[in-house]
Amino acid sequence: MANTVQRPTELQDPRRAKSLARVLAAAVELLREGGSPGLTIEAVAARSGVAKTTIYRQFENRDQLHHAALRSVACSVPMPHSDDLVADITSFCVGLNQALRNGDLGGVLPTGFDGAERSDSLAKMMQGTGEERRAAITGRLHAALRSGELSDDSDIDLLNSQLVGPLFYRRFISRQPTSADLWRMPCCRRRRPRPHRRR
Repeated sequence: MANTVQRPTELQDPRRAKSLARVLAAAVELLREGGSPGLTIEAVAARSGVAKTTIYRQFENRDQLHHAALRSVACSVPMPHSDDLVADITSFCVGLNQALRNGDLGGVLPTGFDGAERSDSLAKMMQGTGEERRAAITGRLHAALRSGELSDDSDIDLLNSQLVGPLFYRRFISRQPTSADLWRMPCCRRRRPRPHRRR
């Protein structure tokens, strides 16, 4: 899914970049403090010092601003592509887990889930973001399937959910700590057995 707004570093006009950065920072603060209901164009204008007319030039509506605020605190978690599937998946899941538990992302992401239940447009944006996240693991799993690291009958979509689902469940639902076993075991169970070497 394409970004709904350019990041500040991509803008040529420094004044527009600073204005956008202030708007997004204010939106994140408001989401952390009051959740989805606390995010209004008026509140963002008051907090950021940016005029409402300017904010409406940057974003078509509140949902677009909400989604852009979430994306502004999201980090790109790299997916390694080595000859060790479990190590690659572990590296990615450790990075995703850290992003969910540290910084602003974990604090404001639930506001996106909440808002998506009340707005079809925000729901579509959140769905697109989820598809982007799943693509990283799906691509690595398909590569493992082609190389023989995974058995031919592996369900890639199900395996993806088994790997990432527990991270979100433990962060936002059960609020339990995580361990590497959560994402290591699904891949280990689906790996193609190595042939025995004759002595």
